[in-house]
Amino acid sequence: MVKGNRTGGLLLAASLLSCQSIGGNLLPGETAVYECASASPVEESVFLIGDAGAPELPKDETSIELVDPVLRALHQDVLREIEKLGPDRVTTVFLGDNVYPKGLVPAGEKDRRRGERVLEAQIRAALPGRAIFLAGNHDWEIEGPQGWEHVTAQREFLASQGPRVSMLPPGGCAGPFRRDFGSHLRFVFLDPIGWQHTLISPTHHKEVCPHPEPEGVVFALADEFDYPEGRHVVLALHHPLVTAGPHGGNFTWKQHLFPLTDFVSWLWIPLPGLGSIYPISRQLGVTSTDISSGPYRGVIRGIYRASRPRVPILVAAGHEHSLQVHRDLVGLTYAVSGAGSSKKANRVEPSATALLEKAVPGFMRLDTRHDGSLELEVIEVESADDVSSIFTQCIAEGPAETSRP
Repeated sequence: MVKGNRTGGLLLAASLLSCQSIGGNLLPGETAVYECASASPVEESVFLIGDAGAPELPKDETSIELVDPVLRALHQDVLREIEKLGPDRVTTVFLGDNVYPKGLVPAGEKDRRRGERVLEAQIRAALPGRAIFLAGNHDWEIEGPQGWEHVTAQREFLASQGPRVSMLPPGGCAGPFRRDFGSHLRFVFLDPIGWQHTLISPTHHKEVCPHPEPEGVVFALADEFDYPEGRHVVLALHHPLVTAGPHGGNFTWKQHLFPLTDFVSWLWIPLPGLGSIYPISRQLGVTSTDISSGPYRGVIRGIYRASRPRVPILVAAGHEHSLQVHRDLVGLTYAVSGAGSSKKANRVEPSATALLEKAVPGFMRLDTRHDGSLELEVIEVESADDVSSIFTQCIAEGPAETSRP
């Protein structure tokens, strides 16, 4: 049973230590927040935004105007970076849950056009830079019986949107798939639900995916971490490994006494005793979307089995509708950027590993510099015209180590 992120974070750190695992330039356990000292120019910028699949859309279905405040703010930042770097060196990574509530339905079904418009709005926010989409649990129809059909429908639609738009791993596949940015940065993309789905429907994966078996995914991930080729490695996936939100089993007296407020913020109906069923069941792993569940824990164990010292240096995820940055006891940084839908921002609770935790809409940007330094910036969006940088953390000072562990 997971009793919250304070306990969960320590257990994960212990697991990492046993795996002789990962970290950045700070000493293990250090939680200082500081900017990189490097004055080297930025080489490439990668925006991180998750759970953006419920944006405000124009009432006129033929309009291409961006009306959603988060996507408008993202687009403005993308354009500013492009002005400095050029469109080929600015990328937006959408960290899953790209279409609520159940992903993109196949062509001809009800709500297909609405789902297309949701994806088109996100693409417009990222252009003329590049856009990379990962799949989240909602894109898999919340792991429903038509999940494979929905995620492959999204893959096919995104493939039709031109060469600057891609889905990694390709919809339905577990990965890992890599993408390099500049001279010093490599992203490794992983789909945990695709990984689990290899057990459910191996035939589908054998037809279209390079790693159709669960152990093959672990070995391929270990290869990626073993041979980073002198680059800093960022692992990108929808599901966070550490979180101060509800998916990490973080519940207080409020959820025990007023559980409905987790669904409707103003629904303060006291349900003493009965209300505890909700938080306790989630802490026991009843839902596979929580860290406490068996399948989720299996994915985390597999990732840590594959990891190496300083590889990856950062884990980027969505899933929680908040902005969080964590650093565990062995020095790995976790970025949780799942606040892409302004009306879905959700609560966070105090955490021993948190450098930042805010239940506000927004996104993040990771800059890689010519000298190899990496810096993470967190941007809060109150409205399209009220955007502020609320946090900056140096992830690495200088280039990655080139020797293989």
